[in-house]
Amino acid sequence: MLNNKLRETRQAVGMSVSELARRANTTRQTITNIELHGSEPSGLLVITISEALKKDPRDIFFKSVVAHVEQNGSSTAYA
Repeated sequence: MLNNKLRETRQAVGMSVSELARRANTTRQTITNIELHGSEPSGLLVITISEALKKDPRDIFFKSVVAHVEQNGSSTAYA
């Protein structure tokens, strides 16, 4: 489920681990565990980290979304 591009996203915006932890109201250790050890953050923490980085959570944590759904043998595209 998680893709975890947290470290590269954080570095791209020029934010330190300490600053991200402060803005996301968590600890440096928690951010480090997510970045380096693949720990899965809670849904609330995903949101607060994403808001702190001003990024869409799907761009940081989740794999690509399927573009269409196949149901009963027919494909339906969603816009």
